[in-house]
Amino acid sequence: MKKSFSQLAAKWFVLVFWGATLGFAGNTAQQTPPIKLGTSGSNVKDINNSFCCTGTLGSVVKDASGNQYILSANHILARSNAAKAGETIMQRGYVDTAPVCSKNGTINVANLTKFVTLNFAGGNNVVDAAIAKVISGQVSPTGSILEIGTVSATIVNPSVGLAVEKSGRTTAKTTGKIGSTNVTVTVSGYGPCGMGTKTAIFVKQFLINSQTFSGAGDSGSLIVTQPPSGTKPKPVGLLFAGSPSTTVGNPINSVLTALGIKFVGSNAEAPMESPTDPEVERVSQVKDRYDEYLLHLPGVVGHGVSLAQDGSGRPVIMLFLKDARVPVENFPTTVEGVPVETQVTGGFRTTINCSHGGRKMRPNRRVQNTRNPPM
Repeated sequence: MKKSFSQLAAKWFVLVFWGATLGFAGNTAQQTPPIKLGTSGSNVKDINNSFCCTGTLGSVVKDASGNQYILSANHILARSNAAKAGETIMQRGYVDTAPVCSKNGTINVANLTKFVTLNFAGGNNVVDAAIAKVISGQVSPTGSILEIGTVSATIVNPSVGLAVEKSGRTTAKTTGKIGSTNVTVTVSGYGPCGMGTKTAIFVKQFLINSQTFSGAGDSGSLIVTQPPSGTKPKPVGLLFAGSPSTTVGNPINSVLTALGIKFVGSNAEAPMESPTDPEVERVSQVKDRYDEYLLHLPGVVGHGVSLAQDGSGRPVIMLFLKDARVPVENFPTTVEGVPVETQVTGGFRTTINCSHGGRKMRPNRRVQNTRNPPM
């Protein structure tokens, strides 16, 4: 198992280095206004003497007065709490300019308006999210997302097995399935561009099991359902972190509630599809009672509610492990009668993309500042 995880991490590093360097042309290219979303973008101040950083401008939302905003992650638009309202957001992001870390081939599309303050002092976080008010005429008013199109105003709660997709700066349109819900994880990589060392604990998240669903620079992407032909995809979550084999998202209802927004096209409170499984709910409640205990087991980097790995379909508590060397023989096998299983994920990090260069315009050597190891 140790060998297979090492091979997985190595393949993941290759994917991210390639994606961080090249991206996908449609999602990293300079657009002519009004721009579509799912595109490369940066806060104009997300640059220092050593690095510049880029993420994804995810989707368009509106407030009760009809004002439109770009929705993305706090660590993309608001520089992990360091930003002030009014800071300019540009498309495309610094990593995708030529020369790298310049403003060549960029346009100003929005101004930072509001963000949910991240707690790095040990308290729990629910969302990593921010909005920036659209500059008139610069962004598609329909909220069209590259390779996905417009989305429904009906939102969906994450559920295990739900098929989802996203369009982001680095890996463009990808698909996957939700593997865990009610996820608690410790996420690192927050702080100054290219030098983030802060960590934050997140609760009530969801996790997608996939090596290829996202990569460095996809933070801020909107995760949506895979729609039947002829229908619009429905928002599910906001992508903000991951590990070598997973992607982590904030449930979209939590994001909308925290920021007081809804999706364009909605004339009232956004309706929500919220299928519930009584047994999943019971297992979630049991897990929540042991949240802190489970998170502090040696080598555990998170936990959630998943389906048993034996294919039986029964809900279990899943412990996410830092690596395959974690000794699990002393872990509980059940908690209040609920089975406990383990999954090697690696550590969780933010999915921003950073490049050497900065204001000194150093050689274009891209490094990733996303996950450990990178995705």
